[in-house]
Order: sequence, then C-alpha cells, then structure tokens
Amino acid sequence: MNTGILQGIGTVLAMAAFVGVCVWAWSSKNKQRFDEAAQLPFMDEDDLDTESPAANKIKHSQEDQGRQNHE
Repeated sequence: MNTGILQGIGTVLAMAAFVGVCVWAWSSKNKQRFDEAAQLPFMDEDDLDTESPAANKIKHSQEDQGRQNHE
C-alpha cells in the first residue's frame, strides 16, 4: 500500500465526516435544540431557570465555573 492510496482513504474519510456533520446539523430533529441555543445570548439570567434544558445546562456550567474560581 503506497502513500497515494492512504491519502485517498484519508480524503474519503474526511469527506464522509464532513457530510455526516452537515446531515446532523441540518437534521429536522435537532432544529428545536439549535433554535433554543441560538436564543441563549439574548436571554436574561432569570429566564435561564425556566427555559430549555440547554439553557439550564449552560447556567449550571457557569455556576460550576464560578465555584472553581472561588476555591
């Protein structure tokens, strides 16, 4: 097996990964989650408690990071 074949296999694998990410990103079952995540920068901190699971996950990670900074 020479380097040309290995480079070809690498190119095909990279292209397959790219197509897979594109299909995942444009999948209709991810639309709601991506729409919620797109609105997170515009939400108040008070809204994060009652909103989506994605918002709660980000809020909790920010709280954990704050605790680590104080230790």
